[in-house]
Amino acid sequence: MVIYLRAGSELRDRLKPDIDYYTRRVQTEKGKSIKEILTDIGVNPAFVAFIYVEGKIKRLDYIPIDGQSITLQPPVSGG
Repeated sequence: MVIYLRAGSELRDRLKPDIDYYTRRVQTEKGKSIKEILTDIGVNPAFVAFIYVEGKIKRLDYIPIDGQSITLQPPVSGG
């Protein structure tokens, strides 16, 4: 199955987009969580606080369906 992961800022650099400036197409196995998928593509899940799916906040244990676009949100930082 194919999903689309989107991210901005420093997380975007880790994601290595290939569709456009923010989006990476990922071929993965059905039934895997976002956390597992991130690990598979070499992105440490610790750099993602939560995700947005269809306008709703989800945790990293969310299991996507084919064709979904998922936005990755990094932890808030600053001073």
